[in-house]
Amino acid sequence: MKKGKFIVIEGLDGSGSTTQINLLAKYLKEKKVKVITTKEPTDNVIGGLIRGALTNVYTLPESTLQLLFAADRGHHLQRMVEPALEKGFVVISDRYFWSTVAFGSLTLDRNWLMGLQKYFRMPDFTIILKVSPRECMKRITENRSHIELYEKENKLKNVWKTYLWLKRKFSKKIDIVDGEGKIEDVNRRIIKIISDKLDL
Repeated sequence: MKKGKFIVIEGLDGSGSTTQINLLAKYLKEKKVKVITTKEPTDNVIGGLIRGALTNVYTLPESTLQLLFAADRGHHLQRMVEPALEKGFVVISDRYFWSTVAFGSLTLDRNWLMGLQKYFRMPDFTIILKVSPRECMKRITENRSHIELYEKENKLKNVWKTYLWLKRKFSKKIDIVDGEGKIEDVNRRIIKIISDKLDL
């Protein structure tokens, strides 16, 4: 590929996106595809401010938090994503602006949140992992010692409703994949979609 492709994997907290990104990257590397994995929020200064709010170190107004996500995203695209795409890499991101809309809509207007994203690149392909909020909370409590800002079952139910709204609005850009069951089975579902799209 002369030009790279930008792939985003999304889902509720606890849906297994990080695990699936690592498995997808491993598969693509075996196919001799140049791959870079990344995430949002990033590990830069702005990302650190966001993580402080998500882990309840301090409290920010929700609109301020979402503006920080947008600032972090702009920096992320400029410094890492765009240069990698220009060099022909497949960039796989753990979350992107879909998360801003899905999680931010718990307290803010969806259209305002969508407006923040109009200056950012649209991903070539997006996969949203479908895992029930109850299962997500079970995974979170079993695997971590702390609960983050959005990690309550009733909140995750509402976040999922917005993911479905995004799927309806951007039906050609988003695929929803069953994220429950064995990790290997979920991986196969994702590989099938991405292999077809990349013509591997």
